[in-house]
Amino acid sequence: MNTNSRTFRTKLSEFFDLAIKKPVSIARGNDRFVLMNEEEYTKLKEEVLSLQRNLISMLEVRSGQSETIDNPEEHFEKVFKDASAKIKKKHSLKKAVGE
Repeated sequence: MNTNSRTFRTKLSEFFDLAIKKPVSIARGNDRFVLMNEEEYTKLKEEVLSLQRNLISMLEVRSGQSETIDNPEEHFEKVFKDASAKIKKKHSLKKAVGE
């Protein structure tokens, strides 16, 4: 579903109802926003995190940096924080509302 900001404001409750079922794309000038329910947003974030973990693991194996890790959760958390910091520094990312 796509809409513009004026229509979104006038039919706010309808768009919230639609966003329960599928994301709603909202255009405001040259900017675009997406309204979706929190459960779907959380699933997407978890999927991205899983893909990042797999990519980092594959890159480590390919470069010969793989090793046995005693505490994988702690290791992955540090790797992702470091990677996230580098990405945020390189690309000034905007946070979604509620994060």
